[in-house]
Amino acid sequence: MRFTSIPPTEPVGYFFEAMYQTGFYWNFLGWGQFISGALLMTQRFATVGAMMFLPIILNVFVITHAINFGMGTPVITTLMLVATIFLIVWDYKKWIILFRQDHRIKVNLTTEPEDKFMTDPLWTVTGVIFIVLTIMPWIFNNHSIFHVWGIAMLTVGVAALAIKLWKDRLALKQSKVY
Repeated sequence: MRFTSIPPTEPVGYFFEAMYQTGFYWNFLGWGQFISGALLMTQRFATVGAMMFLPIILNVFVITHAINFGMGTPVITTLMLVATIFLIVWDYKKWIILFRQDHRIKVNLTTEPEDKFMTDPLWTVTGVIFIVLTIMPWIFNNHSIFHVWGIAMLTVGVAALAIKLWKDRLALKQSKVY
């Protein structure tokens, strides 16, 4: 499916038409973005998703600055690149071992507090729901329901947060009872 309806007589339209005409490469980029986005929505594989997304968003960043995409798109791609770099730096403890001389892991897990908020399986379930909601317009071949999709995504995200906060509050009350 084409990404835009901009005519090929415009530089941006010409670029997207050329990308679309490649066939395999167009699909490769789409699947790469989808898979890295799906990994980013999980907690366990978010670092892998960010590392996979970095070369993709770096290319998009360069392209949007090289071709006149207008004012908004280069700003958005710059922010997405900065956010991806931030995510990778945030999880530096997971990959820094690759650049150490001795490659031995010296981790004392007793000093690291357990992150019970972010490791709750609720977030994995929420990520799966987000993925399903994302592919639904393509499954039913109905791309006019994006406003419903946006509301559904927002509702699921807010509901997941509310459920998590409610579960934590309930657990805190139960720990005080005993």
